[in-house]
Amino acid sequence: MGNFDFESGKRHLEEGDFVEAIRCLLASLDMDPANVDAYVELFRAYDHAWHESGDPMVLDQMRKVALAGLKRAPDRARRDLLRQALDRTDTLLAELQQDEPEEGGQHAPRGGAGLRRLPIIRDDGGGPRQGGS
Repeated sequence: MGNFDFESGKRHLEEGDFVEAIRCLLASLDMDPANVDAYVELFRAYDHAWHESGDPMVLDQMRKVALAGLKRAPDRARRDLLRQALDRTDTLLAELQQDEPEEGGQHAPRGGAGLRRLPIIRDDGGGPRQGGS
């Protein structure tokens, strides 16, 4: 039997519902943390969300997903794909830091004002949680 959340996540991603795609793919990884394809798809979903929102927190999630996938990637092709994704994310983060306003100002997300809160990967090893404060 296939992973329903993984398949749903891919479908939502194709339909452009990035928030629901992320939620499903995170649920898929909760069920099967070894599914490297889910990390690849989750990175893609966050990448689309980044382009839609411009929120720097999304870049942080993209980086976490690429790193987590790299730890589990069994073959060279997927490792290379995730390494390229990580390199691109690090480049975007570095560019953003160069543009960062002084005195603790924050970047406002570019566009995407209507983007729903994104589920995120928790640093404490727990499952997904709703993004935000």
